[in-house]
Amino acid sequence: EQKAEYTDIIEEESLRLSAMATNVLNLTKVENQTILTDVKNYNLSEQIRSCILLLEEKWTKKEIDLKLDFREHFITANEEMLKQVWLNLLDNAIKFADVGGEVSVSVKDAGGEKVISVANTGSFIPPEERKRIFNKFYQTDKSHASAGNGIGLAIVKEIVNLHNGEIKVGSDSDRTVFTVALPA
Repeated sequence: EQKAEYTDIIEEESLRLSAMATNVLNLTKVENQTILTDVKNYNLSEQIRSCILLLEEKWTKKEIDLKLDFREHFITANEEMLKQVWLNLLDNAIKFADVGGEVSVSVKDAGGEKVISVANTGSFIPPEERKRIFNKFYQTDKSHASAGNGIGLAIVKEIVNLHNGEIKVGSDSDRTVFTVALPA
């Protein structure tokens, strides 16, 4: 029994370290990229729906109520990079939402930009932490009780910057919203 338990711990930690190394490599790659490549026009709405489906096990396990507010939107961008942005923001929204909480996603046209918002109930990020949330290795959960390594939002910010976009975070007592504005 003890050997099986230790084997499980070793396997779990190996997977965690592997994910962390992959994230560090991804961040380094994005940080060193100065020209946006592989740009094409594609269906942004379909991409976001696909990301939501990829995370279905996580949101159904927590009984999350999904609220989607968007029609079909197309964007000219690097599809693979933006997929990483939506997966990270959605995964975080699910992770930090209360059991039975709500995650909402909206996409809107606003003055030549696509504005995508990912919000979740049940979490609050204090103003002093909002300033550092996009820094490498920074985690708002000081206990490190939730999975993660503090690299995901740094990657998101770099990808959004590479697309000449902007990302903001807002938070009040019961809701946190990440808003990404990208040139259409």
